[in-house]
Amino acid sequence: MSVDERHVIFDLDGTVIDSREEIIRTYHLVFQKIIPAKSPDTETINPGATLNQVLEAVYEGDHEKARKAKSLFASMYDQSDYLDTTLYADVVETLAELRKKGYQLYVATNKRYAPTIRILQKKKIADYFAGTMASEMEPGTMIEKHQMVASLKAKFLFSAGYMVGDMTSDIEAGNKEKLTTIAVTYGYGNKDALRVANPTFLIDSFKGILNIL
Repeated sequence: MSVDERHVIFDLDGTVIDSREEIIRTYHLVFQKIIPAKSPDTETINPGATLNQVLEAVYEGDHEKARKAKSLFASMYDQSDYLDTTLYADVVETLAELRKKGYQLYVATNKRYAPTIRILQKKKIADYFAGTMASEMEPGTMIEKHQMVASLKAKFLFSAGYMVGDMTSDIEAGNKEKLTTIAVTYGYGNKDALRVANPTFLIDSFKGILNIL
């Protein structure tokens, strides 16, 4: 393996962290204060989707309500201590082993940048990652997952490596950017849909990455 290939980009929610409980609870509180026209089933919300995607769907095109809901969600979620957000099994040990082997690690997430950095710090894994891209690096400026991947490649000067994620958008972004793709089946994505997205590898645990790299 060349040095250029020793780069791994990770999705966050559903891949590195399980944030479902905390995200869903925050949505529930938001919907109690800014009431949608139809009561949404919060249990069907994908925690890995962007905040904009979820709120635009729930408020059915009412952009003003969605804007207010986004502001309220951020005010609550961004100041959390994330006690109900957990690392998946063996994350710390696996990240440490990858760094020991000389890999450079990155995050590309549909979260906004502010809570992403806070979560990485709270969970004591921030130092493992050389770079982080989020759906909103600056408030109001949205970028797609493949754009995050492309930005990381350009900033850190690599063309080959790995993309690890639990959603088809992660695999599609990695494939589009010509990276080796690793789909994880324990997250929020549908296993059959992940197979259709044509990942290079499919794994059932985070530490399974070590069997590939």
